[in-house]
Order: sequence, then structure tokens, then C-alpha cells
Amino acid sequence: MPETLSSTVRMPEAGLSPQTFWSRVRSRVFRPWMVKFCAGYIVLVCLIAIFVPFLATGTPYTCIIPAHHGMPLRRQYPLFRDLTTVSWVLLVVAAALAAQAGMVFLTRRLPPDLRRHRRRVWLAMMTAATVIATVLIVTLHHNQLDATDYRTMAAQGQITHAIFAPIPWGYASMEPLSKNLINKLPSQRHWLGTDGEGRDVLSRLLWSTRVAMGIGFISQFIALALGVLVGAMTGYFSGIVDILLMRLVEIVESVPTFFLILTFVAIYGRHIFYIMVILGVTGWTGYARLLRAEFLHLRQLDYVTAAEAAGLPLWRVLFRHILPNGITPVLVAAGFGLA
Repeated sequence: MPETLSSTVRMPEAGLSPQTFWSRVRSRVFRPWMVKFCAGYIVLVCLIAIFVPFLATGTPYTCIIPAHHGMPLRRQYPLFRDLTTVSWVLLVVAAALAAQAGMVFLTRRLPPDLRRHRRRVWLAMMTAATVIATVLIVTLHHNQLDATDYRTMAAQGQITHAIFAPIPWGYASMEPLSKNLINKLPSQRHWLGTDGEGRDVLSRLLWSTRVAMGIGFISQFIALALGVLVGAMTGYFSGIVDILLMRLVEIVESVPTFFLILTFVAIYGRHIFYIMVILGVTGWTGYARLLRAEFLHLRQLDYVTAAEAAGLPLWRVLFRHILPNGITPVLVAAGFGLA
């Protein structure tokens, strides 16, 4: 009997801590190569959305203005001066996420309790620093519209040693129409050609990732929050709670999202924030149905009964014990919703 147990149960090696629940979930979820590819693609698009001001812009990273009219030679950094508030906030968030990922990597071999404590403390510090930095940026930073044509200045010698981005065109940059660059095919100067107004297509494609990911993340966050809350309540409780909430789901599903967006645009004007909120407020019903089905099954299992018998609070039973085991189909659907 001991030999059978030793052959089936793998004990952790010396110096290595046993896997936690979430580490086992990650190892199973990311095992297929297609999942790894999709996750890598999403990360790549997010990185492009964050660092697109450094990839596609007509403003140089740095340049030198020659001495003239008694003014000394001086170096300037136009790109960093002209970054918008959104760009600075995204850079701060990216730095905080990178710091948190570094802490996770550095503490991976520590004992579970110490590892969990350090990660939580570091996460709290990074969250506080990110919030403070975001508030300061939004309060103190003012966007500047710089219409200077640095490429022409560099060609005429008005600036020297200018370092431009790999794609030296902004999302609205266009060359003079006299050059007849409207609807041009791909070339060495414009890798994907130009549109009907002479703007570089590749630059606009890269800049559009910021809009697409912004709409996707914010709308899906709202939809997930509402869907998880309603789905957990309808799946765990029965009777009048389930009936009322499911009728609410059916009412929301009957609302035409497209016409609702048109109505808000007609009344309040065009703003991307309205699209994010409306997509989130009307897109949570599918998540609620999926989670309700999972909760209806999981609430009958023994570990849920044991948690209830132990006198655990309702929120802990719902979101600590049942939700982690039933969230998988919701996350899959959220991935498609983000796309």
C-alpha cells in the first residue's frame, strides 16, 4: 500500500513549496499552445496601445536647436513634453504592473505564507503609488497641441540630430496634398499606404489599438462586475430572488444596444465614454446566465455545504469558495467579448 501511494502522490521536492490553487489553475489553463498564443497576442496589443506614442509619431524623441540670434545651442525633448495625460497615466500603470510582476518573480521560491504576505504588501504599495501618481498627473498636467512639422524643420536644417520614431507619422499626420499622396499603395515611405486624406494607414492602425483596447477592457470590466454579481445571486438563491433577477436579465437583453448608443449620441453628443458604459451595462446578461448555471451545480457539492455549516459569511461562500470553481466559462466568454 505505501508503494502504491508513493507512486501516485507526488510530494514536493526539498526547497520547493507546494502549488497553490491559482498556480494549478494557471498551469492548466495556459497549457495549450493556442491559449498561450492568444494571451501573447493580447499582451502584444496592450503593449502597442501603451507605447504607441513612441512607435508612431511625427514628433522626435530628442533634437538639437542650433544657436541663432544670440541663443545658445540647446537640446529639447519634444515627444516627452507633448505626451497627453492618458499616455502618462498608461505609462504609470504599465510601470506598476511591471514592478508587481517583478515581485511575483522574485518571491516565487519563498514559503507560501511569506510569499503571500510580501506580494500583498507590495501590491498595496504599488496601488497606492499608482493612484497618487494618477491624481497628480490628471491635476497638474495639461495637454498641449503641438502642430510643429519637425520633419520639415529637420530637412531644412532648423533642427539637427533629431531622433524620430520607427514610424514618423502621427495618427492625424498628413503630407501636403500637393504631393498627391491620397489613397496611395504601400511604399517604403508609407508601409501600408495612405488613406483618402493622405494619412499614414499603419500609424492610424497602431493608434487605433488604444481605442479598441480601451473600449474592450472598460466595457468588459463593467459587464463582468454586473454579470458575476447577478449570476452569483441567481445561482445560489432560489425562489423569488432567482425569478426577479432572471426577469431583469430578460429585460436588459431586449434592449437594442445599437439604437441605445445612437440615442445617447443624439442627446449628449459623441463621446467614446458613452459607448464603453452602454456596452458594459447591456453586455453582462450572458455572463450572468453562464455563472448562474455553474452556481446551480456547485452549490450542491459537499465543500459548499461544509462551508455553510462552518458558519462562513455569505460573501465568503459565494466569492471565495464557489466563484473560483465556476468562473472558467465566464472568463472564456470575456476573452471573446474583449476581442
